[in-house]
Amino acid sequence: MNQSASLDGPPAGAMPAWRFGLAAVVVALMPLSFNLGPYLLADKKPLYLSPLDVLLPLLILVLLADLAKGRLRDWAPPAANLCWAVLALASLGWLSYSTRAEWARSALLQTTLVVLFAVWAFRLVVTDARAGRRLALVLGASCALCLLYALYQYVQPRGEPLPPGETDRYFGGGVTDVRVAGWYPYRAVLAAQIAMLVPAAAAFAALDSDPVVRVGAWAFAAVGLCVCLSGGGVLAAGAGVLAVAVVLWVFRREDAPGGASTWGPRRTAALVVAALLLVAVVVLPRLPRRNPAVLGRTLSPWIEVEEDGRKQQVPSARLRRFQAAWNLLVSKETLPLPKDRWATGVGAGGYQSATNQFYASEYPKPGANIFDEKEFDTKGNEPLTFSLLETTAVELGLPGVVLMLCTFLTWIAAAAGAFARLEPRDASARALALAALGAGVGALVYSVFGSPLLRGPGGSFAFWMGLALALNAWSRAGRAEAARP
Repeated sequence: MNQSASLDGPPAGAMPAWRFGLAAVVVALMPLSFNLGPYLLADKKPLYLSPLDVLLPLLILVLLADLAKGRLRDWAPPAANLCWAVLALASLGWLSYSTRAEWARSALLQTTLVVLFAVWAFRLVVTDARAGRRLALVLGASCALCLLYALYQYVQPRGEPLPPGETDRYFGGGVTDVRVAGWYPYRAVLAAQIAMLVPAAAAFAALDSDPVVRVGAWAFAAVGLCVCLSGGGVLAAGAGVLAVAVVLWVFRREDAPGGASTWGPRRTAALVVAALLLVAVVVLPRLPRRNPAVLGRTLSPWIEVEEDGRKQQVPSARLRRFQAAWNLLVSKETLPLPKDRWATGVGAGGYQSATNQFYASEYPKPGANIFDEKEFDTKGNEPLTFSLLETTAVELGLPGVVLMLCTFLTWIAAAAGAFARLEPRDASARALALAALGAGVGALVYSVFGSPLLRGPGGSFAFWMGLALALNAWSRAGRAEAARP
């Protein structure tokens, strides 16, 4: 790395004000999502869209203008992201169960838009670490509003489950555990945000030079873990926080004067772990909604229910879906399935329709999304809880799973490499790199339980991966090479 320059400067490489303003608007609004299916689709099926879907093309136009003027040197998208998107698009040629509309929702609106184009845009639109830090704070402030609303829902008395057929957001007095989700319709969407943003907040709490930001980051992380009632989200967030502590411990360097780690990085790492244990062991068990029991229920493969006056163990909806997905992958049935479904999958968007054909009698099919909310986790699917890992295996086969894992590993390795190379004086860049790493680990772990690519959380996925790739490139080339006019 060029030792004579810092990634936090000089001002000559600063991001232009108009460019930062456009990016800030995109980042501030992208945590929102809206179900426009009832208004746009004839079958009224859910179709969640985000302001990111509308504003992302503006960022891409800016980058295409830069590319046409020769300002972008390292402009190629990450290979793993590109190949994953191409495979999803190519699966149109071998759809087994999904329709073209379902293929478009998965291959276009999810994989291609979020994993490829949005990551590429954030990789290139941010041109210096100071601007990246400010954008991260904008994202944190936007999601903090969502957390505050979730906290308001959390402290309300428990409400009755919504009647069967009602799946829209519910903001009235009294909210069930499923609805403690801020402005999202279900806890699974909020959990995806928690999985990425709590580890990122832990990194800022550990390294940021502004004490106000550090205090806000600690508060964000604590509130996020307390109001999240999805076990997968809390588990993934905890894994991301631990990854932040491990990297601090392994790649130890004295922080710049005025930073958060004046006692040394290893003691800071110990503080991060201690704070996580304090919340998990001391705070969560004492919260009024019995968080440990609720979180355990969302993770357990078997759930105890009472029917006809006696208690019995029933397979959870998650276990039933997994069993059906496994039955599909190992089945010797061919038509309409591809003969070698491990190699191709059933095509993007086909997960639910395909697995519906492979539920066994001992693991009966969970109810549809419109079923009674009180049966979620047992007889009914909580919407938006499908595992990205499981879904990718069914839809794109083993190649899809490999490309998905390569995408996450590219993200995490880029962030770790940047953090290892950065100097203590690069305070903003180091905090960003550590935050991106924690977010990447959280997103990877959460992919076992749900999807970080949903509308709303998908913007956070793209933002943190794009910054990780940018920081890695800047730290390799040195500030003089990284700054673009």
